[in-house]
Amino acid sequence: MMQAMIIMDPDFLELSRDLDAESFWAENSLCTRPGEDKPRCALASVTSDDHWLFSFLGVASTLRYYRDKPWRDDLHRQANALLWEHLRVRAYDEDSWETAPKRIENLFGCEFAYHEGGTPWFVPVTSDPAEFARILDRAEAIDIESWCLPEAYLAEWERRKAAGGKMPHLGTGSRGPATAITSVLDPQVALIWCIDEPELMDRFTRVLTQGYLRLARRLRAFSGCDWKGWWITDDNCCLFNPKQYRRFCMPVLRAVLEEFAPLPDASRYQHSDSAMAHHLDAQRELGIGKVNYGPEIDPRVIRARMPEAVIDGHLPPFLLRNGSPEDIRARVRSDFAAIGAGGRLNIATAGSIPAGTGLGRLRWLMRCVRDETRYR
Repeated sequence: MMQAMIIMDPDFLELSRDLDAESFWAENSLCTRPGEDKPRCALASVTSDDHWLFSFLGVASTLRYYRDKPWRDDLHRQANALLWEHLRVRAYDEDSWETAPKRIENLFGCEFAYHEGGTPWFVPVTSDPAEFARILDRAEAIDIESWCLPEAYLAEWERRKAAGGKMPHLGTGSRGPATAITSVLDPQVALIWCIDEPELMDRFTRVLTQGYLRLARRLRAFSGCDWKGWWITDDNCCLFNPKQYRRFCMPVLRAVLEEFAPLPDASRYQHSDSAMAHHLDAQRELGIGKVNYGPEIDPRVIRARMPEAVIDGHLPPFLLRNGSPEDIRARVRSDFAAIGAGGRLNIATAGSIPAGTGLGRLRWLMRCVRDETRYR
């Protein structure tokens, strides 16, 4: 636990001493709606994922983290205690689930591999077109509605429900089609097949579309979710050229969004922390209304190409982790000057908060948002 002090960033803690985190979040709740009739920009989030947790607490074994629920929950409690003390947020589930529903990638036999020192990574299923055609045959034959909820998950669900626990809504979003395609297949194989095996990839797109739809319908019905919205995480969309994206990815997204996030009132959100500016026109055509894109994209380009979208960003993640206090403040100020007009900007990193970012830096970001993005 003492290793956590390595990334507390005491100099930044001192600079943000006058920040009252509780008051910050109270005001922040008034700032999330679009438009300038609010005190300032909202800060989208200061919470992060398992990568950040491992660095922050100096976790000794990532394999144990994923396999040992009591130990994982204890790490979550340790992290939450520090996050609450300094930021007034809790980011991690202190009674984490041991099981999970099936994922879209699993439909094609794609499973996670676990390695010490890293996070789970999908293993591609084949590089042989004939074998992949057989994999698609098997995927089409699966009864998704019964397959997607394993017995162990159903048992855990019933235990938690009987104990009065708050049950999650399922089927609200997924990794996007480009990232799913380049997980089931090695990215190089997938992109070569887009050229050399386009009919096979067209079939993959059709099976993938039906998989998304049937999986989400079942998960929503099971969990009682009637939310109109869909979130997408699709970092690997940057790998596809515009023609490939429109042929192999857009049809999947269009079908899913039309069913689960019907316009005009539904939420359509995409996170893709990569250099995917070549897809901004397609994103606008898909009606994506809230975005978190990679730092390589000039935020003014996003605003020009997607004028109605709410932008969560656009602070480069490694600037937050490594930059000076003045560098961070200057970037918050410049983003607000560039795209803050109209009130469709929430300050966030352009991508995830990177491992190694200390609590002091997160407090400093909160202070910069408080001071540098005010409408009145």
